[in-house]
Amino acid sequence: TTDLKGRLFIYEQPEENGLYTMGVDPAKGTGENYSVIQILKILSTKPIKMEQVAVFRDNFTDVYEFSSIVDRLSYFYNNAYIMCENNGEGAAVIQRIWWELENENLINTGAKAKNLGIRASKVTKPRAVLLMKKIVEDGSVSIPNRDTVEELASFIEEKNKFFGKDKPDDCVAALYWAIYLLEMDILDEKFEFIKSDIEDAWGILTDVEKEEDWSWLYDSKMWD
Repeated sequence: TTDLKGRLFIYEQPEENGLYTMGVDPAKGTGENYSVIQILKILSTKPIKMEQVAVFRDNFTDVYEFSSIVDRLSYFYNNAYIMCENNGEGAAVIQRIWWELENENLINTGAKAKNLGIRASKVTKPRAVLLMKKIVEDGSVSIPNRDTVEELASFIEEKNKFFGKDKPDDCVAALYWAIYLLEMDILDEKFEFIKSDIEDAWGILTDVEKEEDWSWLYDSKMWD
């Protein structure tokens, strides 16, 4: 494990031909919320198997420096895909990554000029959270980082909102965006995971707003 000034923890160096996804949750860098980067290695897609190889976490890194760190880590980990939410401070980070640093590993949900990055909406966020929960509970992703584990333990759903009850949830947010790459039709192969009682996935299905469409989770492409 490499601890770089208490901000960057590297659990595994990049492997030749390794496939990596980065989840990015930006913050202001003023000592409040944390800016987090989660880097996962995709070991297999059938069934899905991932492992956490690096985590950046700091609440005093401004958006300018943070965007540079995202850029460098993406290239360091074999041109890792960048899944960055564009809400709030994320907009400035994404604009710099795409237009100034010209990093084409950034994943965009819409027209590149108008809709860079990933929008955390009432549709995308529940989908990303549920997918993360499923994969974590299946043991399909190994997580050595203590901050991430502790935040996952306190992460709850209440009244259709997701948040950390007793701890920050920035590590969790970056984690579910990293995993959400699986839904982006980026990988060559469709992913699969172990079929189990879908209602066990955090009980979310019984609590979300009725207009939400969860049929994607039942899609046969995702099951054995």
